[in-house]
Amino acid sequence: MKFTTNFKFKTIQLLCLFILIATYHFAIQNGLEKIVFETYFDYNNVKRPLPKCTIQKNGTQTKCIGMPSGHSETITILAILLYLYKFISLPLCITLIIIFSVQRIVFNMHTFRQVIVGILLGCGYVSIYNMFHLSLYSFILIFVIGFLLASLSIYKIDKEIHGPVPNWVDKNMLSSIEKKQNVSFYSKVGSIYVNALLQNKTFITWKQLENSLDIIVDKIKHTGKQYDAVVGIKTGGAILSDYISKKLGIANYKIKLSRSEYNCDKKENDVVNDIIQKGVFKNYGQYTICEPIYDNLAGKNIILVDELVSSGKTMLEAYNYLQNVKNANDVYPVSVALENKYKGNLHIENVINGWVLIWPWGYDN
Repeated sequence: MKFTTNFKFKTIQLLCLFILIATYHFAIQNGLEKIVFETYFDYNNVKRPLPKCTIQKNGTQTKCIGMPSGHSETITILAILLYLYKFISLPLCITLIIIFSVQRIVFNMHTFRQVIVGILLGCGYVSIYNMFHLSLYSFILIFVIGFLLASLSIYKIDKEIHGPVPNWVDKNMLSSIEKKQNVSFYSKVGSIYVNALLQNKTFITWKQLENSLDIIVDKIKHTGKQYDAVVGIKTGGAILSDYISKKLGIANYKIKLSRSEYNCDKKENDVVNDIIQKGVFKNYGQYTICEPIYDNLAGKNIILVDELVSSGKTMLEAYNYLQNVKNANDVYPVSVALENKYKGNLHIENVINGWVLIWPWGYDN
């Protein structure tokens, strides 16, 4: 009786362990792999075959990186582990892998190549678990591989970030850009791991940013309204306002807002906290104006720009400041990226649907 009880307990333990392993690979490890492919390869070679992903030629659609297939990788790991520990037969193991993989191809979720790469990676990971008999060493090695994947992405992104800054960027912003480029390694790793979970767009280059801003400028022109100035929300929006003001030949102002808990003194270790609070817990906080505008904007038509709008609280705070304090006539809010689940009251013109984690000026938005 005691033997039977112990056997059942060990069986349940193993099954729970397999589920945890599969969950980790699906939620984190596969996300890290996708970030590497997104960073090192052309978007057209790693995108999903979904129509919405094909439309976005510059790779601006989030959740469109399909290399490797997370579903194929995860089911391969789970099925082979179940077979190796005698929970299922070999034919059933192979059948499960084929069914899940074919389903991804038939429903246009992944390409044949993405599915094959997912299966091969799954087999590779299982061989590590099996080689070390699911010991602590096998988990350490898997985590090391994940850390190396994150480091590879950071290496490539850092090379892009530390490249030439376009001439249209205000020279007064260069010190802020340099600060955002040189955040600590742990902050960079934390950002990559968070995005492995969220699977939004990881990085946008200066060229992709300029293409997005050109779209925004065209939208502004098509309003048929004459705007007097552009106001950029620091830091990202203040950089974007440089481009828009030069394209339209209008005045350029910058405003700084910060989460109230930072007391207008945001530290480096607040970068990852911001991402987690906004992206994971949807806690967008309260904001205060740290650097106001002193010029008279009464009766003027203003373009308000930020790089990313999630809850819209920052944008709304700046919008109300311009309307109620600076007495602007009309305020037109625009952003490069807009959270898919944005439910704010403002109508915000945007280009990218979803988050961009890292911008060409650095890691801290």
